Amino acid sequence: MSNEVEPALSAQQRRFSGQEGAGALWAYSDLVVGSRSIPHLLAYEFYVLLASGFPGALGIAARRYTLPFLLKSSGGKLAIGRDVTLRQPASISLGRGVILDDFSVLDCRTTESAAEIQLDDRVLVGRNSLLVAKGGRIHLHRGVNIGSFCRIATQSSVVIGEGALIAAYAYIGPGNHQLGDLSKPIIEQPMEIRGGTSIGAGAWIGAHSIVVDGVSVGKDAVVGANSLVLSDVPDRAVVAGSPAKILRYREGE
Repeated sequence: MSNEVEPALSAQQRRFSGQEGAGALWAYSDLVVGSRSIPHLLAYEFYVLLASGFPGALGIAARRYTLPFLLKSSGGKLAIGRDVTLRQPASISLGRGVILDDFSVLDCRTTESAAEIQLDDRVLVGRNSLLVAKGGRIHLHRGVNIGSFCRIATQSSVVIGEGALIAAYAYIGPGNHQLGDLSKPIIEQPMEIRGGTSIGAGAWIGAHSIVVDGVSVGKDAVVGANSLVLSDVPDRAVVAGSPAKILRYREGE
């Protein structure tokens, strides 16, 4: 008999590592399908095995015509790259002409509340970028362009306005664990939820920048590379630094 003390775990680790009594199959189905429906699980596995990783133009065609059967809704003419991960696809809506580059991830995780990801027409999500809605909602309006290796994650909401540009390695929407209870490890303490993150239409978030939960970036604003945005950014402002500060305003009507 092992005397090993159980490590501190997050709620997600407890749920999906067998700590709450779910069998391996149901834990997997809860994570990737969002239900314990055998038909839904089989349909998901069929897509993953036969279409997800298929190379070339035939692969793109296979994904374009099979994936809509798994999604909440689809506007058609999708361009889905190889090995794109879609968790709980019945909570994901893709508009017309959405592009998901190779190895990108759209991850809905239903917790105490439902999760949802909505990409409007002609949104592009770059290679190896992740959109993670943990019981919250992510909504990218028309024409949003997400660069490579970005992470957009929320437990409340992230809304990005039409035509906004998010450069590579940006992190949008992160929150912090609460720190007040010293009797619990930080990993087991609840998250601070500050109302979500919004980025206005036409804004540009520079490479390696972080925009935290509870912050609004205004329309046509610019966030310089490597910035940490901890407070609201007005429309047309140009900000940079850690923490980010206003440098000037963009001229024009």
